[in-house]
Amino acid sequence: MTVSTGVGWAFNMGRIDVVGMRRRAMGVRILAAVRDLDPPAGGAEMSMATLLKGVIRDGPYAEDAPDYTPLEGGIEERGSNDWSVKVFQSSMRGDVTDLTQDSGLEREVCNLPVEDLWSGLSWRLRNRKSGRNRSGFERRHLLKTNRAFWSWLSPLLVAEKEMAEKNGDVVIGITQLHWSAGAARAFSNAGIPYLAFVRDELQFNHPQIYRDSLEGAAAVCGAGQGLLKQIRDVFKIQFGAHVPLPVNYAERFGSAEEVAERRLAGLTDRVERNDGGVPRIAVVGVTPEKGFEFYKRFLPHLQNVWADAHVDVYGGGAYAEALGEFDNATWLGHTSVEDVFSNCDVHVLTVASTGSWGRVINEAGLFGVPSVTIDIGSQPEAVGPGGIVVPRDGDMDTWATAIKDAYEGREEYGVAAKGHSAVVDHRRSIAMFRSAIRDVLDL
Repeated sequence: MTVSTGVGWAFNMGRIDVVGMRRRAMGVRILAAVRDLDPPAGGAEMSMATLLKGVIRDGPYAEDAPDYTPLEGGIEERGSNDWSVKVFQSSMRGDVTDLTQDSGLEREVCNLPVEDLWSGLSWRLRNRKSGRNRSGFERRHLLKTNRAFWSWLSPLLVAEKEMAEKNGDVVIGITQLHWSAGAARAFSNAGIPYLAFVRDELQFNHPQIYRDSLEGAAAVCGAGQGLLKQIRDVFKIQFGAHVPLPVNYAERFGSAEEVAERRLAGLTDRVERNDGGVPRIAVVGVTPEKGFEFYKRFLPHLQNVWADAHVDVYGGGAYAEALGEFDNATWLGHTSVEDVFSNCDVHVLTVASTGSWGRVINEAGLFGVPSVTIDIGSQPEAVGPGGIVVPRDGDMDTWATAIKDAYEGREEYGVAAKGHSAVVDHRRSIAMFRSAIRDVLDL
């Protein structure tokens, strides 16, 4: 049940939602301050929600966690512990969904807009060739919204800390993405240590905005040692914690038998459509950072050197849609992950600058689909033995050869990819997140 009450603040109006609220007399109080969590704006929010829901349940630390096997062991129903979570976020995307409903997470929302004039101009006046937003307008938007979030959040954190100290609890903050600069400033002013997650290229594109938030964090969390190295190369962080992107495979895809049946049904359907002999390459999600410029150059080259291959482009947005104009590509829009990886032979994911893992690689692996990616950041760790990694300076021929090799060896690579998919099993990721919090608080 969701309970809403109006709460007035000098700066803005907020609302408190208690999502299956539970409070303990003593323990760890986690305050997550983000622009979005639920409803999620993307995979980063779904990952954060999974982590936060996980740590308020009993479970092991990283060093005690077993070797989890995806889709085995069922969905864990552990009892609650003495850790609790309160989320501070914008209400602009709507009310809670099944992602956090009845999860035990408390939620307080503000009506700060997630977009404004400057973000609109940044998008409308974007570089038409590269597709990248106008950084100057984007910077104005980020500065404005982070100031507003800091102003709204600050008195709430002071009150939370006072209440926690009265109850004998220890407090820690969590933040990520667009509003993390404002959140970090509020955490610091309130004397609350915090973890900051780096999920994509945002902080690298605007280091002047996010430097203090990352360098002031008790720990910076990233998926993979490769990404953490990229972060350390730019920012003087105090500590880097590897926390893999969590995927609750059983909750999303059911049992191992259901995944195998779905994959078999997709391949069988292709044979019946006389499509079984066509090399099907899947690209999921296209943005300027995720290869838009690359694919515009690569697709014509692929058609010249491997005319039989066909690229299916999935995901919404103008960038993905634009690739459908090439003769050897089809834009299929928003499609469920299970449908994507039941109907392809190879998955391709590239990035322009930031190797932030990309959990879709391991979702492909669960279905026995190998991936080809680039040697940037944590991308090699995401692929592991289940695919091929192309050098950062690899030319068009190198990419075409890698994809063709992955296709020809798809059975062997697919088996390896399925085994490697355990690296982002949510139970393992939650244990590592729990350990990062323990280490910061010296529990």
